[in-house]
Amino acid sequence: MGLLDGLLPGFLRKATPIHGTADLADFMDARASFLAQKCIVEFCRVRAGVFWQKLFSEKEFQTALDQARWRAYPPCYAMVAEMVEGSLREVAAGRQRGLETAIERVARMSFAKHPVPDGSPGTFWEDAAALVRGRLAAAQAGAPRPVREIPDPLARMVFDAVPIHPELLTNDYDYIFNFLRMNILRAHEDLLELADRAAIVDELLGAPGA
Repeated sequence: MGLLDGLLPGFLRKATPIHGTADLADFMDARASFLAQKCIVEFCRVRAGVFWQKLFSEKEFQTALDQARWRAYPPCYAMVAEMVEGSLREVAAGRQRGLETAIERVARMSFAKHPVPDGSPGTFWEDAAALVRGRLAAAQAGAPRPVREIPDPLARMVFDAVPIHPELLTNDYDYIFNFLRMNILRAHEDLLELADRAAIVDELLGAPGA
């Protein structure tokens, strides 16, 4: 199995229906993981050109790559969280204000699956939850944004995580942003296809009038 094969999450092999909170946590974790891992790895592979196999075989770079993927995961998760909030808001009706807190709880369920990454501060997952909370609060301040706009501004954090010296990067931010936009649009399509949104909202917020 090659490096890139090892990074492919289960959702690429089998689409799983999303019926409740636990399913939603799995979906969000898988999509955020894919965005972070594939974006960082593919960008570095493309940037290294014909030398990518040599670069990826170096132990020091492998460590830097792993750290970069984890650094990219929280902003990617926050993008997915905003997409999910906007998708659930239309079926939440008068309960939509509860989505911010409810989706943060889902995020914490996702984060609880992972230990603190090597080389990261002990507050890594609490900081990640704060990032998600801030993105959700900003989203709820207005109408849901078009999904294609969701990578702004957090794509910059993903770009900054790339383990390549800034002096070697030129107009590469557009590559990162467009990759994230394309795949958050795909995640949105899959959510609409796979999710029982009414059931999820009832589980997150309680049934109407309850």
